Amino acid sequence: MSARRRPARTQTARPQGGMEFWGRPAPEEAAPPAKITPTSDPAALVRSLGDPPLAANPAAVEHHLAVIYEEAVRAATALAAANGLLAGPDDEVVEGP
Repeated sequence: MSARRRPARTQTARPQGGMEFWGRPAPEEAAPPAKITPTSDPAALVRSLGDPPLAANPAAVEHHLAVIYEEAVRAATALAAANGLLAGPDDEVVEGP
């Protein structure tokens, strides 16, 4: 009996210069990303929805959710600062839609 042969591996096409990650052409002059300012009250949106229906003590649940949102804001702020996207005191802040 003859040994079973594997098909030859072919080289996959590598992105050409000027291509974005997903294969779209990169814009000639991309606008710099907008600077962001961290919120002072991360849990405001969730509080506006009312008491969470998760437990017998909604105040405790709200407290724990607020802690999670504050930690998420800290992580997002650290990522923005590491990538130069954190707005300084003299930067113009653009409001969202």
